[in-house]
Amino acid sequence: MKILIITGGSSSERKISLISARAVKNALETKGHDAVLFDFKKGYPAMKTLLKEFEMVFPVMHGKEGEDGNLYRFLRSLKKPYIGSHPEGAKVAFNKILFKRYCGSKHIPTAHWKIIKTKGDIIRFGFPCVLKAAYGGSSHEVDVLHSKKELSRAQVKKILALPHRCYAEKLIKGPEITAGVLHGKTLPIVEIVPPKGGWFNYKNKYSGESKEIPFAPSVDKKVQKRAQKIALRIHKDLDLGSYSRADFIVENGIPYILEINTPGGVGLTSESLLPKAAKAVGITFEELVERMLEP
Repeated sequence: MKILIITGGSSSERKISLISARAVKNALETKGHDAVLFDFKKGYPAMKTLLKEFEMVFPVMHGKEGEDGNLYRFLRSLKKPYIGSHPEGAKVAFNKILFKRYCGSKHIPTAHWKIIKTKGDIIRFGFPCVLKAAYGGSSHEVDVLHSKKELSRAQVKKILALPHRCYAEKLIKGPEITAGVLHGKTLPIVEIVPPKGGWFNYKNKYSGESKEIPFAPSVDKKVQKRAQKIALRIHKDLDLGSYSRADFIVENGIPYILEINTPGGVGLTSESLLPKAAKAVGITFEELVERMLEP
């Protein structure tokens, strides 16, 4: 097929999007497809003109532009086949506050949380907590806070000054795991082990210092199955497409969901979490990308 890979854009995750897109392009070409990269910075009009030449669109664009559902809605309006989610499901999955409310309505375990507007709101919420932006990814717009004095950090000021809402959630302590879904079936759980004393922030995600271990050796098998069941339920509920990835922290035997990543938000390099889970059951990176094209 002739496939247009939409990537780049202007979000804080632009760099990672471009890396993933190049890996996807190489994988598709290995499988005999004609793949072309399109930088979303060029805008919708340029993309619309180009789309006529392609049979399939493969968005690999992390961040709001690629994950909030608007790009999917645009492609649907043109009746152009694409790899991705239903626009409404993507909207809920990407907006962390909408996703928190969704989890509450479905009785899915998630950390206690509250919308935050000021430092005073954080103090009233209590410590330790995690401050997060409603829109954000790759742990850019996140800070872990243990005490009042940490409110003076630049990252806190940055998050509170963002044009969209933010919230605080109780800090859950325990193993971090991720559950991938591929065409309605779960992949092995991957356990994430950050460097000692750290957490899975942007630096640790992409520095190579964290360990990602398939089959999560330190997590009980029953807990793993429960996390997989939750990931699959959400995937189907929100109509997320051919693949997705749900992230959890396990505390006292309960997998508390942090977020679910739609196809646009899933990292796609050979070292990314979903590809590592697939590799653990014998699916090469090239085979994984090829399977993503299947309806």
